[in-house]
Amino acid sequence: PPQLLPPSPPRRPTACTTGTSCVSTASFRSPGQYLPPWNYTESDSAAFAKLVRLLRDKPGSVITAEDESLGYVAASLRYSGNNSNPSSDGGGDVDDLEFFFLFGDGDGGSSESKNVLFRSQSRVGKRDPPGCFTPGCINGPRNRGRLEALQRELGWLPLETDEDKKWVPLLLH
Repeated sequence: PPQLLPPSPPRRPTACTTGTSCVSTASFRSPGQYLPPWNYTESDSAAFAKLVRLLRDKPGSVITAEDESLGYVAASLRYSGNNSNPSSDGGGDVDDLEFFFLFGDGDGGSSESKNVLFRSQSRVGKRDPPGCFTPGCINGPRNRGRLEALQRELGWLPLETDEDKKWVPLLLH
């Protein structure tokens, strides 16, 4: 069962400290630690329930706080040595996650206000991968890919898209 919320839970995620294994919608000044907010199309209560259900169903996940009226969910998710597979085996990494819903108007109206802000901080300070070799890849903490996978599982879209960006390959010599 979820624990009680702190006396005043945060209203927005905080930015990541430089050099930590962290990603946040508030870290827009550090591209490697930034991810855009997620946009959902279902009702506010359905979106909140969908995220909570997905987190509960993941092996190694513990929801530490949830309050739909505040639009707040906090959870810890344990990962095995494999970067993306959740596991309860005690090995690997643990991400402390916080989600902040900016609820829409409740009647299926403007989707611009139906966003989720978030922060993911790894407890284990593993070194970031040395580089990435796929188009559009931004090198960053391992939990960046784990949050992107979670977003895809939910079927939600990032508020920012890559459609207006041109990726330029860099040649290092």
